[in-house]
Amino acid sequence: MKYFSFDKTQRLKLTRDLTKHIKRGNPWVFSDAVEKIKAPEGSYVLLMSHKNEVLAHGFYSPNINLSFRMLTLGDKKFTDGIVEKRFRQAIENKKHLLSLENKCFRLLNGEGDELPGMVADFYDGVLVLKLDGAAAEAFWKKEAIAEFFMQQTDIPVKCVYFKRKNREEEKGLILAGECENLTDLEFLEHGVKFRTNIIDAAKTGFFLDQRENRNFIRSVSKDKSLLNLFGYTGGFSIYAGLGGASRVTTVDIAPNAIKASEVNWQINLLSPEKHEALCVDAFEFVAEAQKAKRQWDIVITDPPSFAPNQKAVESAREAYTKIFADSLRLVKDGGFFAASSCSGHISFESFLEIVQEALSKSRRRGKVLLIKGQPEDHPFPFALPEMRYLKFVYLQVFQD
Repeated sequence: MKYFSFDKTQRLKLTRDLTKHIKRGNPWVFSDAVEKIKAPEGSYVLLMSHKNEVLAHGFYSPNINLSFRMLTLGDKKFTDGIVEKRFRQAIENKKHLLSLENKCFRLLNGEGDELPGMVADFYDGVLVLKLDGAAAEAFWKKEAIAEFFMQQTDIPVKCVYFKRKNREEEKGLILAGECENLTDLEFLEHGVKFRTNIIDAAKTGFFLDQRENRNFIRSVSKDKSLLNLFGYTGGFSIYAGLGGASRVTTVDIAPNAIKASEVNWQINLLSPEKHEALCVDAFEFVAEAQKAKRQWDIVITDPPSFAPNQKAVESAREAYTKIFADSLRLVKDGGFFAASSCSGHISFESFLEIVQEALSKSRRRGKVLLIKGQPEDHPFPFALPEMRYLKFVYLQVFQD
């Protein structure tokens, strides 16, 4: 089976010495470090050192900052056999996550599974495939990938859906099998029921990377009031409700997300009186809540990424600091605060500095109880810390 496009091999030469960087396993090279060549998106290239040594095989993008994505290190030709071996390794690493209580996980995580630009999430028989950018879409043959996962027997895939970015006119298509009810797909996560609209929802349909952090919140929510800011479809909220929270407030600006949070609350047979679902801008809600002197036992602030690229990092730090500081003022004395970020451009060290600054601005003290990141099904190369993107810090907060 042919899993990738191959026309001819071209040479892509480095303009500065990144030999050590590449040989340590970092799979990315940016446009400012290579000589630009005339080649289509997704072209197969050899990465050449300034001494004309072949450092790696990979594919090329002439139109974005991330110019080169590594397929194999050194002068080792990339083959369909290697692709299948990596598919099978990913399956072997993830299949234990499938159980009677858990029917969702990330099966393929791009460079973390040595499959650059390729992401696939499993939702109770439905495999949702995404390819990151024009180069990945041109290089990988999505129909062949779908066929492989339909034929393997370790994970029960009944259909494969290819999902594009939501802003594109054609959002996606069914590649293989019969995908029923993609707009209202139900699955289990740690025994918790969720429904999602695969076609229209963010990412592949759900934020699977917060799975273990949600489960943690369930374990600490008994008899506590909880505020879930930027709550999307209510993931943290539902877990809190099932953990015995006395009252849960979910805030998100998207009407469809808030409606989904109410549905997810209902299908888990939780008391409707204990859930307040508000379709409102989270920043405005926080400001109003401060004026009204409202406070909760637990506040979770998990905003969208404020740093989509490196240039935005400084403004993102300011934005994170402000919303975290404002959120901290809504925590009762001795209560708890969870701060999270999904931006790979903000390092763990920087994120902890942001939380510290937010504590200072809010005139609070914080005791760190837990620091977590993405779960095991979201692996990343040791040499590529940018893929260690998810940060989750849980604090006890004091006002004196």
